[in-house]
Parts: sequence; structure tokens; C-alpha cells
Amino acid sequence: MRRRRRGVRAAAAPVPGATLVVDADSPAAHWRDDHGARWVDPIADTPQARWLTGPADLADLRTYLDAARDRRSLPLIVIYHVPNRDCGRDAGGAADAEAYDRFIERTVAVLGDSRAAVVLEPDAVADECYDDARAALLVHAVHRLSDAGQYVYLDAGNSPWRSPEEMAGRLRQAGVARAEGLAVNVANRQSTADSHRWGLRLSDLVGDREMLIDTSRNGLPAPPDDQWCNPPRQALGQPPTTAPGLPRVAALLWIKSPGESDGPCGRGEPVPVSSGRRRPRP
Repeated sequence: MRRRRRGVRAAAAPVPGATLVVDADSPAAHWRDDHGARWVDPIADTPQARWLTGPADLADLRTYLDAARDRRSLPLIVIYHVPNRDCGRDAGGAADAEAYDRFIERTVAVLGDSRAAVVLEPDAVADECYDDARAALLVHAVHRLSDAGQYVYLDAGNSPWRSPEEMAGRLRQAGVARAEGLAVNVANRQSTADSHRWGLRLSDLVGDREMLIDTSRNGLPAPPDDQWCNPPRQALGQPPTTAPGLPRVAALLWIKSPGESDGPCGRGEPVPVSSGRRRPRP
């Protein structure tokens, strides 16, 4: 029997046991189709998250939601548009709090009566520029999405970054009491076992919330010294499943788009900067 989460509506969450939608418009699907690379099929035909990094990404969201509805599948969405995203190292993000609130309202409107699992703002709570103003924005976003029937998983960073005690305080301030759960290891390379252990300690401190674990990059051991920017010898992790058989884990998911670069990394690679960079910090 699943635990009843304190402070959350009584409706059952849709993630455990759900069928996940395969996104025909994913980066991997585009690359396969553009290059005629059928060997990419096992990646492109695996469910992955749809990232919303700004208003332009809302244009095609209804098509994705319609496909999920037609296939009776669960959409998985990442909202990644908070102001001062990545503490200014990233040129993206909303211009200010008012623009961010408008973006959340537009997202709620486009989602309409669709029900999705929403990973809210990778990095935003764990980052060093987290403050009261950002917490207030996240509280509002959690409330609006939850009140609209969405199932919100507030990003909690990854195991090397912050202690469970510090992250728990930040998450409580950011509105986790109204969220469905936590997202752990998004776009990072920590093992599923380490992420689960750390996530359980964190969950204990925030009302036994369930978690999503990103396995899109953890197929090999994490690189030494917390190297985050395109480290060598990395691999896809366990394929997505909504029946992981792990306590308080709703699903193992490919949240980060497989194969995306973290940017030039100071080595001169001619590669685009991806959405959602992840820097584990001490």
C-alpha cells in the first residue's frame, strides 16, 4: 500500500504503472530522421520528457498532448524557464518575475484538461542563487499547476550537490508541500542506487514524498571530481519504467534528452548548448 503523502490532495498520482508517451518530436527522433540513422531507433522510440524552455516551446505542446491522449499515455514535461536561470551562466530564462508568472499561466492554459507529470525547474532550488524571491516564484508555480490538476515534481538536485537537510529546507520554502513529489538526478550522472538512497533521506524530511529518478545519463559510473560538462565514457542508464520496484520511487525516466551536449566545455567543441545544464556543487 502506498503511503498517503502529508499536505497533498488525496487523488492518486498517475505515474506508477502508467504508460509513457513516445515523443515523435524529440531531439533523438529529429536527428534520426534528418540523418536516416535507423540505429537511433532504440533511443528515439523510448519515452522522453518534453522540455519547455520558453514561450516558443508552447506552440507544439498541444500536438504532444493530443498524441498522449490518443495513445492513452502520460505526458512528461519539464518546465525550465525561471528568471536568472543557471545563475546567469545561461542566457535563457524569463526576463523577470512577471514574465515567468505569465509563462506559467500560458502553460496551464495549454495543458488544459490534460494531466501530465511536470518536473519543475531543474537546478532552481539547489543552485547557489536560490533566494526568497525565487522561492516565491516556485511556490506560485507549484500551486497553479497543482490546482490545475497537474502532478508536479519539484527538482531536488542530485546527491553530491546539497545535503538532504539543506535541500529539505529549501524545498519546503519552495512549496513542496503542494507538490506530488521530487525529481532527483535530472541531467546528472549519479547512479540510481545512490540517487535512491539520497532521495529517501530527503523524502523523509519533506513528508514522505515520492520521487522520479533520471536515468538518462547514468549507465556508467559518475565521472571523477563531479565533472559535469560532456565527460568522456558516459552512457544511457536503465530504460524508463513506471514500475521500478523501489520504495517511494514513482518512476525511472529519461528526463534529460539523450545525446544532448552540455556546451563547448572550454575545449572548443562545435556543439550547441543543451537545455538544462547540471553542475554538482559542494
